[in-house]
Amino acid sequence: MRLIYVITKILTFPGALTKAFFEQIMCRIFKCPVEDNRYLRTDEMCGHVDHELIERPVASFMFCFIPGLLNFLLAQLVCLFPVINIGLLGNYQGFVASSGLSAIIKEEAMVNTLDFILPFFFAWVCVSLLTNIFPLIEDAVVMKEQYKKLNPVLKVIFFPGYIVMRIGAVLEKYGITFLLLIALTFVIAIAQ
Repeated sequence: MRLIYVITKILTFPGALTKAFFEQIMCRIFKCPVEDNRYLRTDEMCGHVDHELIERPVASFMFCFIPGLLNFLLAQLVCLFPVINIGLLGNYQGFVASSGLSAIIKEEAMVNTLDFILPFFFAWVCVSLLTNIFPLIEDAVVMKEQYKKLNPVLKVIFFPGYIVMRIGAVLEKYGITFLLLIALTFVIAIAQ
């Protein structure tokens, strides 16, 4: 399963890099020592920062929640371009409609090709960011242990985010988030 996880992280490296960057920022905010800050590796820490355990319950929750939230918000900004171009304007013919390789030397065909490539590039970056919104499974387990120490009011407030992050961490471990987002993208494209 580690191979599937690493392949998913490499295919979605923009999201993995930004998620690891946001995790490093959270480590600095919470003054948590970082053991290894290599973002892209060929093990289960690919796309994450190896850090010491976070002992405070609220800090543990925020460490798991905030980097994913920032990735999600960044994905929404990046997603505006492909949604407007592909979804609303219908710019998805591009290279196919320009009669192939012989028409590339024409300026019009090159513009049509860029109209085709750029929205799909930004859509890939958006899927990449959305694939990497959940915490590492080990961080989710630590969050579970810290969650037990919260007072009852905070348990009620953090419960929805806690459940979503626990389930999402398991889905991300097996690469299912990437497959779900690709399927969702195709369903949306077909519904257009």
